[in-house]
Amino acid sequence: MKSRVILLLAVLLILPGCWLIFRWDEEYEFEFDTIITEYPANLAGINSDLDDYNSTLPYDYFGPRIYFSSNLTTYGDNFNIIQRSIEITYHRKKDNILNVSYPGLFETTSYEKKLFPLINTKYNEYGPFVYSGSQNWNYFFYANDEGGDLDIKYVYHSSNDWHYGGTETLYGPVDAKVINSDYDDAYPTINSTGTKVFFCSNRENSQFDIYSADLSSSTILHDHLNSGSVVISKETVLSGSSNDKCPFINKNLLVFTSDREGGYGGYDLYYSVFADGQWSDPVNFGENINSQYDEYRPITINLFFDLKDDMMIFSSNRPGGKGGYDLYCVMIGDLVENETWQ
Repeated sequence: MKSRVILLLAVLLILPGCWLIFRWDEEYEFEFDTIITEYPANLAGINSDLDDYNSTLPYDYFGPRIYFSSNLTTYGDNFNIIQRSIEITYHRKKDNILNVSYPGLFETTSYEKKLFPLINTKYNEYGPFVYSGSQNWNYFFYANDEGGDLDIKYVYHSSNDWHYGGTETLYGPVDAKVINSDYDDAYPTINSTGTKVFFCSNRENSQFDIYSADLSSSTILHDHLNSGSVVISKETVLSGSSNDKCPFINKNLLVFTSDREGGYGGYDLYYSVFADGQWSDPVNFGENINSQYDEYRPITINLFFDLKDDMMIFSSNRPGGKGGYDLYCVMIGDLVENETWQ
């Protein structure tokens, strides 16, 4: 019993945002909700009949939840960022099944009671992204169109100031002034070394491309993004002649969406691997994942132990969902070689 408890605690620390529970025994009753395979499965327990997309997984201590943009709470008028419960269980000896279930509306944490009133407005909030930076600072990034175009903003707090009693202090929202422009800037993501922030923007030729900016190792991230200076570069390998949007980096794997030629219709999902100091040419995830409709804002999750695969959550407006954009989940280990994820 003690070894199983230790195993569970290790899982909770390694996989942020959700509880990945391993079931090693065979004799138990379990009702599966959403079984995850190499074909996309609708996360029906958290989707609505409106638009649900642009997800991210929060920090470890927030429990089993997922954050995403939705126009559900505003009845379609505008997009806010909301949370829902999500729990992942791996049933090793019971048919080798990876399952996603939905514990229901998880109790709002003291952090969320302060966060959501700060970031959600009568305007649109898109593309949440959470990041644990240096010196115990934690960040919640998103984009907002209050100024007429999309601007990247963030809220931050110190882990040293974290108290479950609700006395923690949240700072912001703050504009990421050094990377925002007079055009649309959105979907920030930071590489595994914390040395670059990537985002998409239509600042050139009215189409979206993927850009990056170097981050300072000597300046705290929120000071650097608000008042520092950066050199912004277009990632030419990742950016084509069409719209390339929504980058997300996990270790050395970058996933994004694009409506470039050669896809299956609308926006498709692509990936690129960072090796030998450069990004590889983007690869389409293929017809098992992409459709003739739009696939949008992918994020990836590393799994481990007996699992050879890794997961990707994305949104799509393909038929068969609950309505509008829905969130989907799929295994991608057979498409992206695991040994490339350093």
